[in-house]
Amino acid sequence: MNVRRPTILDVASTAGVSTATVSRVINGAQNVDKELSRRVRSAVRATGYVPNAAGRSLRSGASAQVAVVTPDAENPYFTRVISEVERMARGQGYSVMVAHTEDDLEREREVFPQLVSRQIAGVILTVVDENLSDVTPLLAAGTPLVLVDRRVHGADVDLVVTDNLDAGRRGAQHLAEQGFRRPVVLTGPEGLTSTEDRVRGFLAEWSRIGAAGGDALGAAADDAPGSSRAGALEAPRVIRGDLHLDSGREATEAVLAEGWADVVYATNNRMSAGAFEAMRGLDRAGAAGAAGAAAPLSGAGVPGLLATDDDLWTRLVTPSVSVVQQPIRATGRTAARLLGQRMQEPGEDPSTILLRPRILERESTRRREG
Repeated sequence: MNVRRPTILDVASTAGVSTATVSRVINGAQNVDKELSRRVRSAVRATGYVPNAAGRSLRSGASAQVAVVTPDAENPYFTRVISEVERMARGQGYSVMVAHTEDDLEREREVFPQLVSRQIAGVILTVVDENLSDVTPLLAAGTPLVLVDRRVHGADVDLVVTDNLDAGRRGAQHLAEQGFRRPVVLTGPEGLTSTEDRVRGFLAEWSRIGAAGGDALGAAADDAPGSSRAGALEAPRVIRGDLHLDSGREATEAVLAEGWADVVYATNNRMSAGAFEAMRGLDRAGAAGAAGAAAPLSGAGVPGLLATDDDLWTRLVTPSVSVVQQPIRATGRTAARLLGQRMQEPGEDPSTILLRPRILERESTRRREG
């Protein structure tokens, strides 16, 4: 049985306005009374009306296509964001074009004018560099724009991002509760607010817990029988890399060689994978009887690992890896919804939406006794 789809006539009838008024509201006209605009938007939701993207493109000159631009084609974070954007866009009659800048500013500068020339209806973007990326070509062309994960300093545009200060705080709380005392934090270059905020949140919360003398954690954190982690919290050490797997592996190899740290917190997913690779490499060397080799992640007194993002490998490896989980799918859905609103109401003030992370505790940070 064919189900009748709501039409613009249904919206107009529900809102008590003309179809011309409905069309002007849907297409973002600025000269519509606010009360009429509110009634039309309410009627659109009530009727379930989906504007025809192809028709809008003929009237507005924009294509029935939105673009997602990311800096890293291989990063699972972005593949999941793209998947959610595509699902949401299809439901509104749009196709999705994907472009990857490969962390290259020159490539990024080439992409923006190309999107404008294609008359893309809207863009969801993660920039290469928060200070040096220039979104002026998109803004000057009036292209609706939503940023994901990274800000652009000086640009007043919509942003969807994890509450990264909270991510760092939660990481510090979890590690202290599990009895760790000497953390090393792996992070990216200075100036990237996502990882910088995770580090800031971690350091502030670690300091707060230390100043409280562990009272916030309860006696169990310090006094567990046979625990090798009893004692005061020591100042974390921060090591910077380039956010890619190799830098995470190399930094962790240096940490393991020094032997000071009892846990590694990696503030992005690629460095997390590199850290685990280094620990497993040393684990295998120990199993083979290499002189002086420890067995990371497999016994008391050896480093734990707290990763970022619930990538598939973190659940499949042994031991399984605890993570600070970003709400990635919610990020994609929220960015798509916000872009749709921006396309319909271009004059609205930009907004920043913070999404809450959570800890998924697994074996790599679970308390080990004796």
